[in-house]
Amino acid sequence: MLEELQRSYEMRVDGMEGESTDILVEIILGLLSKPSALQRKLSEQFFGSFVKRMTGTGLKLLLDVVLTAESSSGAKELFENQEEEIEEEEGEEEHEGEEEEEAEERQEDNQEEEEEEDEEDVEMDDEQDSVNEADEKLDASLAALLGTSKEPQENDEDQEGEYSSEEEPMNDDEMMAMDDQLVTIFRERFSRENRSTKKEAKETKQQITTFKCKVIDLLEIVVKENIDISLEMILPLLQGLRLTKNDTVHSKIIALLGKLAKSKQLPNVPEDKLVPLLRKIHDDAAKSTGRDGNIHSQLSILIARIARTKGLEDQIIEVYCETMRKWIRNGKSKVRARLFADWVNWCQSIRR
Repeated sequence: MLEELQRSYEMRVDGMEGESTDILVEIILGLLSKPSALQRKLSEQFFGSFVKRMTGTGLKLLLDVVLTAESSSGAKELFENQEEEIEEEEGEEEHEGEEEEEAEERQEDNQEEEEEEDEEDVEMDDEQDSVNEADEKLDASLAALLGTSKEPQENDEDQEGEYSSEEEPMNDDEMMAMDDQLVTIFRERFSRENRSTKKEAKETKQQITTFKCKVIDLLEIVVKENIDISLEMILPLLQGLRLTKNDTVHSKIIALLGKLAKSKQLPNVPEDKLVPLLRKIHDDAAKSTGRDGNIHSQLSILIARIARTKGLEDQIIEVYCETMRKWIRNGKSKVRARLFADWVNWCQSIRR
């Protein structure tokens, strides 16, 4: 981390302001990937110190997290470098003069997470005990069925011939009965392993969604402090609404877009980006779901407000008319009638 900070500083000195902040964003994402309340708070404060200088590249790094699949492949993509970063940080902590300060920081961190870690340890111990107990039951069931034992017997070699001569071959009925019992035993084992896999998948999904919520909190800081690049997050966040299955992530994205739409300060964006952006918002509205609420209408009014300051009212009217024609001709369109009602009400409020 220290090397990355040094590289960021050198870039800023050399006039590479944007590239230097991109490195800082990567550092913050590394910190947020760890389950630490203290590091989360520090990351948000650190992020606020340079967010006004952040570029579209840095914003994309944050949005890529929101667009990550909530699966094992997504977790690998997000956290594959986490262990390497931890090892590098541990090496840096060995420098003289830093040990005492870092120890105090770790102590504060541990106090925040002690209860949570204790609960996780207990769960892991209980789970391991359950696995061991299930394995023992499986071995016992197989031993009872096959008439064997996993414990070594004395004089096994001497008695091998005697057992072999005394054992009688099983008839068809006995073999069928044993097959049924073996199927039952291994079905129980498979069911237990399947439950364990489902639990791991659930924990992985929770880890990703928690990370996404932390990043969305950073994007809220972007809306407050760097409104000029905020429009770049609209389409990726709308895509994030389609992607996520987590209610918390979905509601946080809706809340973030709502704050952006209601911002009193309007972003300063090129004129040629406004009309295409409005069209894409309306296209996404045609794929919206009930839980998306009225967010597409709010964002459309935001674009109309910006366009009005640039004298683009006619182009905005054309987009709304085009969307209404599609809506009338396609009975399956998911565009809400309120999209047009809000537009008419806003037009009423600005009439000269």
